[in-house]
Amino acid sequence: MAQRDIIRTQAIVLRGMDYSETSRIVTLFTREQGKLSVMAKGARRTKSSFGSTLQPMAFTQVVYYYKPTRTLQMLSESSHVRAFHDLNRRLDKITIGLRIVELVDALMEEEDPQPAVFRLTLSAMDALDRAEERIDNLWPFVQLRVARVLGVAPAIDRDNVEAVTDEGGILSLANGGVYPRTARPSHARKASRAALRAFAILARADVDVILRMDLDRQTRARVHQLVAEYMQFHFESAYPTRSRDVISQMKGQG
Repeated sequence: MAQRDIIRTQAIVLRGMDYSETSRIVTLFTREQGKLSVMAKGARRTKSSFGSTLQPMAFTQVVYYYKPTRTLQMLSESSHVRAFHDLNRRLDKITIGLRIVELVDALMEEEDPQPAVFRLTLSAMDALDRAEERIDNLWPFVQLRVARVLGVAPAIDRDNVEAVTDEGGILSLANGGVYPRTARPSHARKASRAALRAFAILARADVDVILRMDLDRQTRARVHQLVAEYMQFHFESAYPTRSRDVISQMKGQG
């Protein structure tokens, strides 16, 4: 790139923080450059031209000045590509959306283009916006899809999944494989047949299929737990838990 380029690209807003009385620092996940941070001067002013385009989960087109020697780029313009109206009206959808952008922020490296993760994040936001039910399935689905892109896709074998009986089976945190109870995989976690089959579907099916999965409360909770343990096993301290903890506190106070 030149010493100072003007870049126009699409981006998903991951997070932001106030900087001075009038400005904000915003972390963007861009289609071409991956994750980067920008300074939005004047964004905190009441009549700022940025408006709501810098809120987390916003899908925007941005223009910024890029210098390769600078870690914080200067944002010039931002406008909505598509507004997710229903997503921003429902607390349950906002909760899942914030966890998704937190995950992307935590696991993506600065200025490392990841077009597959960009498409995944955008499709997840679109699905959250349009879905009326079963939206809880999107959170484990996105996590396992990100794991696949980063090289740790669950090793789902159909024969092993079908061999799991009503007595339950095992998930290996090491490779994400589902096994019958008689197996002895590494770093095993026992679970019901329903939870293990759901884990396998979430790891392999597309978003429209997983939005049709009807899980009872107990199975859903166990699947979420298994996916979280799998992600923590592979990404260790990089796996984010801040929004989960905040949400738990909010529910406890409510």
